Amino acid sequence: MTLPDLDTVAADLCRIFVGWKLSEDESALRALGEGALRLDLRTGEAWCDEEPLPTLFIAEELRREWERALASVKLAAGIEIEAVLEAVFALRPPGLAGPRAETLQVSCACRLRIGSATGRGEARRGAAS
Repeated sequence: MTLPDLDTVAADLCRIFVGWKLSEDESALRALGEGALRLDLRTGEAWCDEEPLPTLFIAEELRREWERALASVKLAAGIEIEAVLEAVFALRPPGLAGPRAETLQVSCACRLRIGSATGRGEARRGAAS
């Protein structure tokens, strides 16, 4: 069984999360204000502060990307797989010289595991400079 580079896959999933595809769910995150998201990339399920959320566009997108990464891998029966993306988000008030609207700050970390092979990635969006 030849696995993809799980660090690269995890980093790619984080970049997708904080990239333009997050805009599909940005209004939902803005309505929540701040919190901690957890996405199960195997199922597309999402939680915010441990409470289940309705289906998020970005969770389904990331689930499909994870499936694509595994498409050519023949996994042994019963092998343990973990694919989780955790993100913290908050609204940052507009600055004096900055944009007039609040900025959505997001930082995420992705953790992947197939058997004993692991991968990690991180990304940020809207972070204060």
